Amino acid sequence: MVNKTLLAVSSEVVSLQEIPQFRIIGNKYNLLLEIYKILKKEGIKSNSFFDVFSGSATVGRFFKRMFSIISNDSLYFSYVLQRALIDINEYPSFSNLNLSNLSLDPKRRIYQVLEFLNNLKGAEGFIYKHYTPASKEIDGVERKYFSIENGKKIDAIRMKIEEWFKNGYISDDEYFYLIASLLFGVQKVANISGTYGAFNKFWDPRSYKTITLKYIEIIPSKFKHKSYNKDIFDLLNKISCDIAYIDPPYNSRQYIDNYHILETIAKYDNPRIKGKTGLRENTHNEKSVFCSKKTIGSALLKLLNNLKAKYIILSYNSEGLLSKDEIKKLFEESKLKEVKLYEFPYRRFKSNHNSQNNEVKEYLFVGKVIK
Repeated sequence: MVNKTLLAVSSEVVSLQEIPQFRIIGNKYNLLLEIYKILKKEGIKSNSFFDVFSGSATVGRFFKRMFSIISNDSLYFSYVLQRALIDINEYPSFSNLNLSNLSLDPKRRIYQVLEFLNNLKGAEGFIYKHYTPASKEIDGVERKYFSIENGKKIDAIRMKIEEWFKNGYISDDEYFYLIASLLFGVQKVANISGTYGAFNKFWDPRSYKTITLKYIEIIPSKFKHKSYNKDIFDLLNKISCDIAYIDPPYNSRQYIDNYHILETIAKYDNPRIKGKTGLRENTHNEKSVFCSKKTIGSALLKLLNNLKAKYIILSYNSEGLLSKDEIKKLFEESKLKEVKLYEFPYRRFKSNHNSQNNEVKEYLFVGKVIK
């Protein structure tokens, strides 16, 4: 049976089939159509859409045909995804890259560049040394995030991308496109069960696969888009928009710790690391106030009162640090009016099979800013 809802929105937003799913806590892939339908139901019309906590860039990519997207996240790997999945409206040309027999067809040329990188000989770089079993001799701790072979391949690919960029062979867009492609490839071979906060004791079948860079479809848009890699409170006075979409962290797990390896691969900055899982040191400035019960209430109220938007939409989970009633109270204390609440059943990122309560809900609060 043809999904009539999908047909109705196909010309306005990006098809769900064109949104690569990135494994990250809070990914809103399954909520995209609901957000779209709420915007239509409430008659919210706009030109600009600010995705305040972009994460996997899923929401921004979905709406990039409908709005001019402004996206932001404090984590650098998210910024890489934003640049590749949202900002780019045309196929990267790789015109300055001196590879033999590159096709004149832009899409085919991307495949050729990815194929070249996929065929590189492995290198004993940072990921190999610290996040494969080779770490036992180097760090005295055996880490099993990646196989020896995949660790070397990740290093070789990442080093080549950096070499090309520093030598001026690839543009900013091409640089972020290739790193994003690598991050998607990493997701397919990482020996983890959920996040990078820990590795599996035994090797998952996916970890035996050889890492392969993934082709990312380019979605054209008549709008220009802008991505940021900032603490949101450093951007409040710099951005005005019609719609601000807030999807903050909802539990006490810090994203910088849960996704530290993706951050390191994206930056490739050879950080000082610590502990059994090789966490990045000196990340205290990257800790989110939205991941603490003590600070999330005041932080969220500050955000609601200071965002320069006509409408604010807040997405939150029923298992979050704040209850539904606590969020309602914050909205009552804020400058917003005509606040409406929508609730949807939602699937956990990682289920607790011993739990008797499998019902999880996603809350969507929609409010209009008082002028």
